[in-house]
Amino acid sequence: MDSQDEPGQSEQASRLAQYDDLVRFSKALNDERTFDALLEFIAREAAAVMRAERSSIFLCDRQSNELWARVALGVRDQIIRFPSHLGIAGHSLTTGQSVSVADPYADPRFNADVDRQTGYKTRSILCAPLRARDGQVIGVLEVLNKHGGPFTSGDQHLGETLASQCAVAIENVLLYEQLRAAEELGAEPGSPSPKVLLADDDEMLGVLVAEALGQDVQLVGALDGEEALEKVETERPDLVLLDVTMPRKDGFETCRALRERQAGHELPIIMLTASRRPEDVIHAFEAGANDYIVKPFSLAQLRAKTHTWLLRKASS
Repeated sequence: MDSQDEPGQSEQASRLAQYDDLVRFSKALNDERTFDALLEFIAREAAAVMRAERSSIFLCDRQSNELWARVALGVRDQIIRFPSHLGIAGHSLTTGQSVSVADPYADPRFNADVDRQTGYKTRSILCAPLRARDGQVIGVLEVLNKHGGPFTSGDQHLGETLASQCAVAIENVLLYEQLRAAEELGAEPGSPSPKVLLADDDEMLGVLVAEALGQDVQLVGALDGEEALEKVETERPDLVLLDVTMPRKDGFETCRALRERQAGHELPIIMLTASRRPEDVIHAFEAGANDYIVKPFSLAQLRAKTHTWLLRKASS
């Protein structure tokens, strides 16, 4: 059984509260963190958003063909490892699909060894794949024991949204740590003064972005989508910061138009959005964005994400 029917209208208020929590989670997810701190944050907050007891992030070790969790909520100083094809998490990894099970011990896919290892009793389980930008499934978000009963089909959809955001954050932090380590070993940037195009009709934002990125980055401005498309052709930026709400052509339209042009086909694009709807974040990726930042954002967060993508472009 992969999901339960949605509860009645009496549960709508609770569902809206969950989406409010998801918006809060989305904003906090982009804060600057180390890899371990990010996994701890996801495990803690995913359980809260999903109204569940516990949550774990299982990552796939392709060399050993194992799923492993260094951070699992409620499990201290213990690394969980098992073959990547086992359990509900293994099923989600290998199929690339989310799955919800109301009675795990009655499901032949369930791997009870983890419960025996941790001393925990799983009563309900929801797993959603963590999918990287290239489409590869890099792990699984697992949430256990929803308060008040099994997970619903609405929970399953929410879990998929949560997992998509978590995957982006995990991939970004891993990439940033790898590239920072490469710099420490002497790797040189591809350009001594990379150029960033900021497409946003708020001129004051340009001052803040310039302060965040520092003097080593050339900042070029565009006040709307049409001007952004022109500047990409004439200025040849190394990265684009693209606001969603702009005159003449919005960020989604501009992003799609950039991906259709040779100059913008491989160009890193970070979407800036003030939207409180998780659906708009998904819309940004569907339009071709590499990453997103939810307004209002910290300057440290903007700097970390921008420098990560500039380093990635330089190393490609």
